[in-house]
Amino acid sequence: MHLHGRLHRLKYHAGDTLLETLRRANLLTPFVCEQGVCGTCMSRLLKGTVSLRENHVLSEQDLTSGYTLACQGVPTSKECEIEILS
Repeated sequence: MHLHGRLHRLKYHAGDTLLETLRRANLLTPFVCEQGVCGTCMSRLLKGTVSLRENHVLSEQDLTSGYTLACQGVPTSKECEIEILS
């Protein structure tokens, strides 16, 4: 995860969201609704794949451009590289 200009290598637990992974590592990032509605936790996928449980804010163009939501994003590849934008 790229957060506040630093790269953090985090261990992922299957089924957790990106936000849950950040919290487990005691890394704070902005979030509000945790339901895929507000977009506060918008992130950019740099490597790997992520599936969104819910998405009520990102357009198809956003998704195609690599944007995702940390609160709803669940990694689906062995390795992911994410940039937290907030």
